Amino acid sequence: MPLTSILLLAATLAFAAAVVQALMALKSGRWKQGNTQLVLMAAGFALQTAFLYHRGQEVGQCPMKSLADILVFIGWSVVLLYFLVGSGFRLSLLGLFTAPLVTIMQGIAFAQGFKPYAVKGKINGLVELHAAVALIAYAAFALACITGVMYLVQERLLKQHRIGGLFYQLPPIQGLAKAIQRLVGLGIVLLSTALAISFALHTPVSHPKLIFSWIVWALYAVISFLMWRHVTSPRRTAWLAVVVRKALIASTERDTAVEKPMQ
Repeated sequence: MPLTSILLLAATLAFAAAVVQALMALKSGRWKQGNTQLVLMAAGFALQTAFLYHRGQEVGQCPMKSLADILVFIGWSVVLLYFLVGSGFRLSLLGLFTAPLVTIMQGIAFAQGFKPYAVKGKINGLVELHAAVALIAYAAFALACITGVMYLVQERLLKQHRIGGLFYQLPPIQGLAKAIQRLVGLGIVLLSTALAISFALHTPVSHPKLIFSWIVWALYAVISFLMWRHVTSPRRTAWLAVVVRKALIASTERDTAVEKPMQ
């Protein structure tokens, strides 16, 4: 088995173990933001990073050209944002919701397979930067979706008066709503940066992948505007974050149009 496959398999198992550990702790009623989950998530992230490095050495560029590579890169970005955002928003349980998503994404990547791809001409650093920033933006939107799920779970527990267990581990519902808003805002800023780079590259406006990016930007810009103007309730905002993200995933898997945003 190639080293890259070993690294990715180990990373996937680390995230799966983090899910199992968290579920067992919740079931026993002894959940807390302990060292075990943090270590497992950190180990998975380190293994992801090692995979991306060695995969980059294999293909001679930043590995973001095939669907499998894109899924791993987005998964890596989601975990990175988890470490950067989780503590700031007191989202101690975010790992329980993040790890399954990353595990599934990397499982799909394994199923797709990793094949070498030819480098056409000299690698443009701006193209690499554009692709990386765009995919990190998509990761921010994915994390907003996960936080939206947490909001909906918290709201359901409140309505059912199930005060205990999981309820006490979730952040205050107002904090989750604010986290969704800021994650969407972060994603918009990053995607705006990626689109600005595309203009610097003189990419045709009719380029399918540029059109896809503009559609993503517009959808989340609408969500951000609705939140800013308080036109929609936090509950509807959470649903929008989840539904829009799922629709984008379905679109991406159907046409694999985001292999690499610009060439």
